[in-house]
Amino acid sequence: MKMNQLRYAARYFGGPSLQPYNRNLLEGGLKVFNEQYDGLAPLVCETGIDGVLIDFNSGLRLQVPEGNWHVRIADARSELIFLDEDVERVTLISMEKFYIEWEIALWLDGEPVFFHQFDPTGQRVHFRFTRNAIGDNIALLPYVEEFRRVFDSEVSISIGAHMRDIVRNYFPRVKLIEGELDEVYATFYMSGWMNMPLATTSDVRSIPMEDFGRTILNTPRIQRAPKVIYKPTKPREIEGKYVCIGVHASANPKCWLNPGGWDQVVDYLKSIGYRVLCIDRDRSRTDHDMTVEMPKGAEDFSGSYDLIDRINQLAYADFFIGLGSGLSWLAWAVDIPVVLISGISEPWCEFESAYRVNNPLVCHGCYNDLRVNCLAISECIHYQGAPERRYECSKEISARQVIATIDQLIADHNLDGRN
Repeated sequence: MKMNQLRYAARYFGGPSLQPYNRNLLEGGLKVFNEQYDGLAPLVCETGIDGVLIDFNSGLRLQVPEGNWHVRIADARSELIFLDEDVERVTLISMEKFYIEWEIALWLDGEPVFFHQFDPTGQRVHFRFTRNAIGDNIALLPYVEEFRRVFDSEVSISIGAHMRDIVRNYFPRVKLIEGELDEVYATFYMSGWMNMPLATTSDVRSIPMEDFGRTILNTPRIQRAPKVIYKPTKPREIEGKYVCIGVHASANPKCWLNPGGWDQVVDYLKSIGYRVLCIDRDRSRTDHDMTVEMPKGAEDFSGSYDLIDRINQLAYADFFIGLGSGLSWLAWAVDIPVVLISGISEPWCEFESAYRVNNPLVCHGCYNDLRVNCLAISECIHYQGAPERRYECSKEISARQVIATIDQLIADHNLDGRN
């Protein structure tokens, strides 16, 4: 646990949007930011007024020293007032950690002495990626580049080791931080936040993953960030016409669980002249009392390849077939067609360009259902008491559906007879 390093005691304030949430949820969110993300570290930005410090590294943070001070904090765009009162010897910290155009005014002994409106233009701004999920990171990274372009900021990023070569290769103007972070004007916490109202304007289960970044960077100057294409770094090394597949996800309930489905699809692909390369990390994965294995007819390209190697494999494939998983997002970033099979997510959940395969005639989409708590996919939410219907969202997607979608993709992209 990180120690409180503030000069004065922290006092939290928040806007009306947080009022519907229960206290335990909000306090849990604050604990995450304070302990995991050093939310109680010293403030870093001088104001020119003795004892008054400000920064935006865990939301808005304002240190107010002893004296006859009056503080007003508002949102510059909507003019919504968050706080308007006399304070002293306190560190004011906003509960909201996402982008708000904060407007801060201070009076001392009744005289206006300080005014500041949040503006990252030309400033040093840091983006901290808080999870290792490949799909979330790929969806969010273009927002860092778009922020840098729009605001002409000096942008830095901290991210998991497995993503760093992607940052180096495809986001060269973003500074990669692997050790201690220097002082910055603002920090944003990039993640697919679920049920964390302090970190995002919307629960991400309610929007497409391509829009995750917009819920954190809540500014009209950034809508959906332009896609960044991951081009191969090496010439083609795999001979023949081939397709890549990924049958595993972060948990088996996200997989395609139709018995024999993958085997039928692989056999079909081979019958029309394709090599089928399975590029999962593992050949077999067991969890939730289920084992998902590499299809028997697929070529074994499994193993702990780094993501740049996977990019070079995907870049020369005709298309990719996968799940709501990191490999599907990697194929999307490489800009090849993707067949995406998913029962637990709605067809609009991932990226728009996917050839989606689902079965809306059975229970489906619990990941995007805000009525249920699907934060961790630990068990079939709706049919724990009816084992015959367990994971029907996935089991009832037929091989015929997937093959028909493959045929449509091949026709759309004129892939017949392609070498």
